[in-house]
Amino acid sequence: MSRVVQDIVESRDRSLDPEVKSSSKKMTAVIDIGSNSVRLVVFDGPSRVPMPKFNEKVLCGLGKDLGHSQLLGQDAMDKAMAALKRYTALVNHMGIDRVLVAATAAVREADNGSEFVADVEQECDLNVQVLSGKQEARYAGLGVLSGMPFAKGLVGDLGGGSLELVKLEDHRIGNTVTLPLGALRLSRMDMSEKELKTYLEKQFDDVDWLPEMQGRNFYVVGGAWRTLARYHISKTGHPLNIIHNYKLSHKEMRNVIREVLSQSEEELRNVPLVPGSRVGTMRTAALIMDKLFDVINPRNVIFSSNGLREGMLFSELKKPVRKRDPLLEACRDMAAKEGRFAEHGEEIYNWMKDVFDHIGDKGHRLALASATLSDIAWTMNSDYRAPQAFRRIFRAPFSGIGHKGRANVALAVYARYRGNLDGHAPEDGLALLSEAEKAIALSVGLALRLSHTVSGGTIGILPQTRLAKKNGKIILTLPEDLSILVGIHVENRLAALASALDCEPEIRISSDL
Repeated sequence: MSRVVQDIVESRDRSLDPEVKSSSKKMTAVIDIGSNSVRLVVFDGPSRVPMPKFNEKVLCGLGKDLGHSQLLGQDAMDKAMAALKRYTALVNHMGIDRVLVAATAAVREADNGSEFVADVEQECDLNVQVLSGKQEARYAGLGVLSGMPFAKGLVGDLGGGSLELVKLEDHRIGNTVTLPLGALRLSRMDMSEKELKTYLEKQFDDVDWLPEMQGRNFYVVGGAWRTLARYHISKTGHPLNIIHNYKLSHKEMRNVIREVLSQSEEELRNVPLVPGSRVGTMRTAALIMDKLFDVINPRNVIFSSNGLREGMLFSELKKPVRKRDPLLEACRDMAAKEGRFAEHGEEIYNWMKDVFDHIGDKGHRLALASATLSDIAWTMNSDYRAPQAFRRIFRAPFSGIGHKGRANVALAVYARYRGNLDGHAPEDGLALLSEAEKAIALSVGLALRLSHTVSGGTIGILPQTRLAKKNGKIILTLPEDLSILVGIHVENRLAALASALDCEPEIRISSDL
């Protein structure tokens, strides 16, 4: 079993954790005054996995004139002020005391930026922090780490006014740089494509540490670049329209870039899932990535929904809280809200883990997530539990898990309720997995099904029994005083699990447990 998973399982009783107790009673609002949009996100945190309770943006275009002017446009400032007044009213009505307000490149660079900030603070009673380029880059990197704790490589956060590049290594922020390469800024600079390419090459050549990132993973942040992921999802018919942790190879991403650059704005506007508001900067965003790839030649391209706002919250957490696994924390939170016994998942996992000696550390982490979520559909009508559980997990806003991983967990819990992977509901998940991965999801699900049958869905019984794999057999051992729990359903579900693992089932009654 992974040391990481073991540490999480054994580390503490979360019910005694003051960080967890207090976070459930707090909400934090983050207002991001960006170069393209002004956005309010209300989180139910700070916590390790803050969930957005409210999310709204207004495209104001504060940075649209950065390429040829040092001033924020009056129309853009008026739109931003109107949005900020609305957000202030909403935050006040929600009773939120903690409001973080950050302004980025457009306000930072404009000659009248400080005047605009003063007006906002006066009229909205907000304390606006104008981020330096280094701060903006750091928060972008922390945002990626908050949702992908094992991220290692280069982060690129493309905003309307600037591009932040951040080196991630050993769970830390390394080198950072902010470049004047925002998608909105460059789209309005009236340069030819040849001139823009030359300009981009010069900017990247000046970053002396950038060649060190060759062959590393590239983590993508920013709405303009995320639109490229939406384009690929739409064109390929990918079964899951979730941007976070969407992964493409370098070759696949280059193909997307070439396709986008070969099309007109009108053609791009007709692609489903591509937001009309992003079409105007889409080709510029693709060209920026293309020229960056000439330098870094990344291994994979991984899109992150987390960025500056999540990084700001993450930066305020204590280091022990930061180290917690975001996937398992989110699963525990969901189980606490929707299951019967939130702690039952870890008990189930510890009971069944020795049977799965062939699935590796990543497989064990997903098995623990599956066990934690294995009771979330108990309130549903029995005929709908399997499909509802699958949909709930497959589309949940989880961090720390890729598309194949969430398909694995969703299918395992589906099999826990249904006993197989048949039916229409799980087809999208099945489409993402290999035959070997489907077999693991099924066997984990059958182990979960057996665990709930033996225990009746209650805590305290499983630790008195043992499930083991030995000499081609799956052996369920119970003490004599619990032998009465053995019945036709236990026998049948043990047999199903054994068959899935190509073993024979055996039930033992022992006085030595």
